[in-house]
Amino acid sequence: MKRLPVQITLGAVVLVAGVLLFIQTAGWATIPGPVWAAVLAVVSGAFWYVFFADADAWWAAIPGAALAGAAVTPLMELDPDGLGQWTEVPMLALLGVGFAAIYLRDHRRWWAIIPAGVLLTLSIVTAIAAAASGPVVGAVFLTGAAVTFALVALLPGGQTRRWWALIPAGALAIAALVVLAGASEWLLVLNLAWPLAIVAAGTFIIWRALRPSRR
Repeated sequence: MKRLPVQITLGAVVLVAGVLLFIQTAGWATIPGPVWAAVLAVVSGAFWYVFFADADAWWAAIPGAALAGAAVTPLMELDPDGLGQWTEVPMLALLGVGFAAIYLRDHRRWWAIIPAGVLLTLSIVTAIAAAASGPVVGAVFLTGAAVTFALVALLPGGQTRRWWALIPAGALAIAALVVLAGASEWLLVLNLAWPLAIVAAGTFIIWRALRPSRR
């Protein structure tokens, strides 16, 4: 990767952004939203170029995704009564895509699945929050978190198996059902299920430790 052109591009765009910010802060002029969107999009593109050009620069996907979301925001704010009400949705979704790109680039970085899943879930929750009831919103978030941990357990990556992620996945899935049902009898069942689940987990761990190893 040719670092010098990338550094020059980043430096030039940051310089322009600083000048524009100074002009607006000083009250000399109001910088239109599309101009800010263009500047942020260029910086985002520079980080994405670094990400794809350098295998060791996995971190560049995070600022690249964040700046892409920030570039969309000024354009959505041009319609305050419409799209301007949902500016958080693309920011959260694109950040999630950034972490997903880190995992897809190198499966050994399986940890990126967790922030990717949580951020994408939050973007969905934010999008439906105004139209859906509280239990539905809570159930959607818990379901998204359950799916995220299930993917941690099932998707390839690293040298060790991550079966432990199925435990929070199952617990979150049960919690989602309880929240969605919203009935007191479900809470009673959950209170009884937690101790049984812990007993089962302890029994399983002891069994794995005591069973004879296979050579």
